[in-house]
Amino acid sequence: MNFKLFIQNLYSRCLGILRSPEDEWVKIKDEEDSNWFILLRFILPLMLITVITSMIGGYIHSEGRIWVSGVLLISGLRPILSISLSIIISVPVINLMLGTYGDKPGPNRAAKLVLFTFIPIILVIIVLGLWPEMYFLGLFSLYSFYLMYFGTKVMTQIPAERQSNFSNLSSMMILVIYLIVNFVLSSFFGAIHTGG
Repeated sequence: MNFKLFIQNLYSRCLGILRSPEDEWVKIKDEEDSNWFILLRFILPLMLITVITSMIGGYIHSEGRIWVSGVLLISGLRPILSISLSIIISVPVINLMLGTYGDKPGPNRAAKLVLFTFIPIILVIIVLGLWPEMYFLGLFSLYSFYLMYFGTKVMTQIPAERQSNFSNLSSMMILVIYLIVNFVLSSFFGAIHTGG
């Protein structure tokens, strides 16, 4: 596998979905890639970047004091677990919503909608891992609503008059699921870190 080509493809997909989501959703719809392929070749590398940036950020902001205590490992595990669990929970929820809104449920389409709508959230996690004081950039996660809007138009057969409702509600569900999972994991890992 050509690593340089792999990085270029990862970068171009992220840039494409952010800059021209409607065009990129058309490409995504036409691709025959399985969910596992997308997960392994696209989402997993982004999640590994979140782990690395969280660990580097944790080390930098602790001024090197936490290397031995294991907090560095915890700071790296939390983002990958929160992203993974959020995606695992969100896919069946969005799949059920497809049927509710008049489309035929399809786990493959639901997974693509969730995985590619998650990109702004993952990018925010990467930045906040290095610079937690830039928390206001968390608002960029709301770009997921815009991505889901175009994803709904391209990827689903939902009647046009119900598409905006579906895209808003599904984006909100994905974001709420992520926030709840992140809160629970932060509480859990906080308890491990403090020993209580």
